[in-house]
Amino acid sequence: MNAPVESHALSSAIADEAIASFSRSHVQIVEQMERLRVLPTQLAQRGLDEGVRAAAAGLYRFFNDAVLEHHDEEERDLFPALRHSAAPGDEAGLVGSVVARLEREHRELEALWDRVEPGLRRLGRGKAATLDAEAIEALSVRYVEHARFEEAAVLPLADRMLKVGDRAALSLGLAMRRNPYRAVGYI
Repeated sequence: MNAPVESHALSSAIADEAIASFSRSHVQIVEQMERLRVLPTQLAQRGLDEGVRAAAAGLYRFFNDAVLEHHDEEERDLFPALRHSAAPGDEAGLVGSVVARLEREHRELEALWDRVEPGLRRLGRGKAATLDAEAIEALSVRYVEHARFEEAAVLPLADRMLKVGDRAALSLGLAMRRNPYRAVGYI
């Protein structure tokens, strides 16, 4: 007799994981943006020592692997789920404008990254390079603002709008994409 209650609790937990996963990503990204923000000062003070080289390499990998994947997951999974769940009228209009803003910000952040990436890549390989401190500062500040907006507006909206089944599907999609042992093709 307890099975339906336990099953519903498990479904709810799985469903809630998707939103929690996006939130954890924001925390990690904000932490890495602070590491990036101080890197030009560290390079100026210490030169290309092992700590600066390792930090540059780690930031380079993090942005290319985690941040760009995070943008992709939001745009391929979360945003379509929000659009699908929005009620016609005001709610659909709100979702449309929020998603348009976030996608525009993703492109702007990625353009700033394109200015920062070459210097980080070179430093991470132990080669001399200069860092575009202005682009790093802009990227860091704007990414923190972007993540805060998503935390304050978008994730609560998703939590309110997405039904348990939609959130569970979102969680499953994220888990399958992140699984390092993905099956290719059909089994």
